Amino acid sequence: MYFIKLFIYLSFFFLLLFVFLQNSIERVNVYFFKYTFEDVHVFWIMFFSFLAGCFFAWLFTVYQEIVYKIKINKQKREIENLKEEVHNLRKLMMEETGIKEEEKKEDVS
Repeated sequence: MYFIKLFIYLSFFFLLLFVFLQNSIERVNVYFFKYTFEDVHVFWIMFFSFLAGCFFAWLFTVYQEIVYKIKINKQKREIENLKEEVHNLRKLMMEETGIKEEEKKEDVS
């Protein structure tokens, strides 16, 4: 499994390297809101776009992780409450059956 992951990562790396080298000569002007960047290599734009995508994916993942942890904690509390309720009901049943058995013993004697 390790070699498969390594192969995929290296393939992705060399693919990116190939694309960067193909675009190393191209230069463009970038207009970002009110800022202007002139003569920027295309591979830098691709690189920073990739980094921005990774950052926003990470933010989304962190948000989802927090939501899942909140749900898990809520369900754990609910499970503990249900366990306590079942325990109390068992104890109540034991007390009731204990009383009924004592009444039967009194009726027999």
